[in-house]
Order: sequence, then structure tokens, then C-alpha cells
Amino acid sequence: MKENQNINYAYITEAGILKVTDEDVEAAKKYSKNGKYVETTIECEGGYPVITYDNKRQTVVVYSIEKAVISNGSDKTEDGKEVDLKLYPEIYELYKACM
Repeated sequence: MKENQNINYAYITEAGILKVTDEDVEAAKKYSKNGKYVETTIECEGGYPVITYDNKRQTVVVYSIEKAVISNGSDKTEDGKEVDLKLYPEIYELYKACM
């Protein structure tokens, strides 16, 4: 996230994945599955929300309201450690708001 910018845009992709972008709102509109996007102050990195997990900053890939995994930095993100989104209410609510 850019240091002087604190508004990001969240949306759900065609594949159902929650993305958070620090690009302009047009990017969120363009890639949103349903045309819906939400302004948020949740940090992002590489298009994914950032959480604190195991006392570290981690990106989380949210596949659905029931499935989210810590990105393991490879193409096999689905093999990453699953997390309970309800432990991260801001992201849980953000996903619901984008549905």
C-alpha cells in the first residue's frame, strides 16, 4: 500500500476470490464479478488483504465466506494454512459486503 494512501477498493473476482487493490476505483469496477466494490482501509499486498497471523504480516486469499488460506508465496495457495475468517471480522464483513 502506498504510504500516503489509506483508501483501497475491495471486490470479488469471477472466481469468487476477494481482492483488495490500491489502484484506482476503475480497476475494482473492471474486475468485479458483480460490478460491486467497497472502499476499505484494510491493507493489501499483491491484490490480497493483509492480516497478522502467527505474529507476522501475511496475505490471505479468501476463496469464499467459508474458505480462506494464508498465501504461501507459491502458485499452490490452496495448499496454504486455512484460517477461520470469523477470527478476522473486518475481512469477513468485507467479503459479505462485496457479495
